[in-house]
Amino acid sequence: MSTDAVPTIKRLDEAVVNRIAAGEIIHRPANALKELIENSLDARSTAIQVSVKDGGLKLLQIQDNGHGIKLEDMGIVCERFTTSKLRTFDDLSSMSTYGFRGEALASISHVAHVTITTKTTGTNCAYKASYSDGVIIPAKPGAAAEPKPCAGNNGTQISAEDLFYNVPTRRKALKNATEEYNRILDIVNRYAIHNAGVSFTCRKIGSNTPDVHTTNSASVVDNIRQIYGSSVANELLFVEQSYPVYPLKIKGWISNANYSVKKFAFLLFINHRSVDSPAIRKAIEGVYASYLPKNTHPWVYLSLELDPRNVDVNVHPTKREVHFMNEEEIIATICDTIQERLGDANVSRNFMTQTLLPQVSQASKLRLEESSLKKAVPKVYEYNQVRTDSRAQTLDSFLVSPSPYSLSESSTHKRVKLGAGDDIDDTEMDEDESMANVNDGGNYNASGSLLSKIDQFRNNTARKTGDPGSSTHGKVVNSSQSSPSSSRSGTGGEEGTKARQSTLRTKSTRVEVRLTSVLQLREEVKKQGHPVLTPIFSNHTFVGILDNQRGLIQNELALYLVHFEAVSEELFYQICLRDFSNFGFIRLSTPAPIKEMVMMALDDEQELMEKTEWPTELKSKDEIARTVTNMLVSRREMLREYFSLCITEDGLLSAIPMMIKGYIPNMEKLPDLLWRLGSEVNWMAEKECFQTLCRELAIFYSTQPERVEEEEQDLDFKQGAHQSTSKSAQSVHDARFQHMVSTIVFPALKKYFVPPKTLIERSGVVVQVAQVKDLYKVFERC
Repeated sequence: MSTDAVPTIKRLDEAVVNRIAAGEIIHRPANALKELIENSLDARSTAIQVSVKDGGLKLLQIQDNGHGIKLEDMGIVCERFTTSKLRTFDDLSSMSTYGFRGEALASISHVAHVTITTKTTGTNCAYKASYSDGVIIPAKPGAAAEPKPCAGNNGTQISAEDLFYNVPTRRKALKNATEEYNRILDIVNRYAIHNAGVSFTCRKIGSNTPDVHTTNSASVVDNIRQIYGSSVANELLFVEQSYPVYPLKIKGWISNANYSVKKFAFLLFINHRSVDSPAIRKAIEGVYASYLPKNTHPWVYLSLELDPRNVDVNVHPTKREVHFMNEEEIIATICDTIQERLGDANVSRNFMTQTLLPQVSQASKLRLEESSLKKAVPKVYEYNQVRTDSRAQTLDSFLVSPSPYSLSESSTHKRVKLGAGDDIDDTEMDEDESMANVNDGGNYNASGSLLSKIDQFRNNTARKTGDPGSSTHGKVVNSSQSSPSSSRSGTGGEEGTKARQSTLRTKSTRVEVRLTSVLQLREEVKKQGHPVLTPIFSNHTFVGILDNQRGLIQNELALYLVHFEAVSEELFYQICLRDFSNFGFIRLSTPAPIKEMVMMALDDEQELMEKTEWPTELKSKDEIARTVTNMLVSRREMLREYFSLCITEDGLLSAIPMMIKGYIPNMEKLPDLLWRLGSEVNWMAEKECFQTLCRELAIFYSTQPERVEEEEQDLDFKQGAHQSTSKSAQSVHDARFQHMVSTIVFPALKKYFVPPKTLIERSGVVVQVAQVKDLYKVFERC
């Protein structure tokens, strides 16, 4: 072979290199628009307008209201590898912006005529410049190649005309303008849905109505409804889960089992960048395969947030594909999350039915069903079995000799239906509190150690419970307990009988709350729900009570220790908002004087301050108590209508709200409640008023047992002399309290509770103490 036949290696001309690179990044108008939209979002724009002519081949224009481009930077803005977002190669590991290479504008300028008009905040005017092949050029022949001042708004407008004018083969391949415009709309739709706080508009040049228009105040679902229609938006399920192990945060909206289309609509964002992942797409379709009819597909929008150090975005020139660590585990986690969400929401399904052919006998049909069931049910190992019936086994069943004072389900319970049309469930009452004690007043009567304090205060004998000579005029009656009253014993007679009468006020219709402040507070409760704790509480199985503050619950294969006193406060706060203006009443058999109650609370405050005299720099206790009383009396109509707190004109509290049927709060905390209603509630602003008032009621209703003093212990022992005397009256009292918590509070936690995210931050409130699989491993080693 001669030396002339060997080709010579030559350096490519820089213009050829740049044009080749531009062809790799800008495949079609939609790719160019994606780069421009991401630049606008990096500029913190809140409004983005896109104008298109001939599918973007003739003109592709984008205008935003971002921070703009400095005048001194306009000379190099279209040069390759010029960027404000990357300084060193190590910065790639922590990228939080869309752009980072500085090639988008440069590539567009190599295949189109680019014009940039920009204005920054604080400048007197905007500046306009034209670019070609990455450098600034004169707008007209013979003019200076520098930005020209002009009129304009804050932000940047970029126009790319005659796309691929110098790449004829590419331009011929993209001659279908309609197809290219549909691809542009798809890009705009994706970013409009993902960026709910940004307004997007896309229209053809010459058209008066835009094809896409979203507002910056619309939510994600509003944008989905605007773009894809109500048929999709009405069938969506919200998905949100966090997995700190990777770390990974999943958020998005997926269609339920009732929705299906012929083509899979999949919107995937990883660290807020629109990408495509065939592996994730295929895995999600596999999940839906068991829910949807054959050859149909779901609608899925997912946003994944990963540690930027675990994501490699510098894989493809268009940044359409990304690689990330633990890909298989993360995909499995995504599928499990979607599977769980679809299973939780599978309460309504639409099926196409087919009539059985007459020649198929019923016996053969049954054999087919039995054979399919045998094949479908896999073997479940013992360490994967989940207990679903709380009555199957509780902590009490492990006691060798239960206490005679312990409370148990027995034949003494009666189911009492309180009337047709009641919007409250049936209640359980003791045999001695049966229908004979249900009067037409329709309310729980309650009194207790609190009323003894009131009498003592009136008689100027003593203000502390447990002092000699104390007496009561009734008991707190809890209709869900199967033992006598759980509060202090009284003097008996007619007053004692009156205190034991226990009934419900029910409402035939539920009041619909339309107050914006209450609706906002309810929505805040939903938004603050913890994604991990919520399914634990809503699907838990009660195990048992450990003491007066802690209990055990089981969820799937895990055992959790719950500090129910802290959790119950959040529960009752949510019930206050949920049943706003729909509470029943717990009547006090003897109305409580608010002023005296506040005085008692102030006495306790003085004891806490460890002072023998009330501080002179403060108002006198009598004046404070009078002020609080007048304040509550003046608002008694609102308190009664919204919260069932009944206050008379002369300052007597006659009833408190019934949060959960059968639950009676610790009445010893009533003085503190009345005092804090006057000192801690913000009465000036509506939303803050309802929020702080509900919070104070929640503190009052949170689970806390009453203390039993010596006199009451002696009385209880006299009344129960036929039983074992080995247990103290306090133990009996605690047993009744724990029974109320286990039969009333924990079922309410399962039914109503949405655990807030702040709950997990409090140490010891919810702690996982065991895992079934781990316990089996321990037993196997033993």
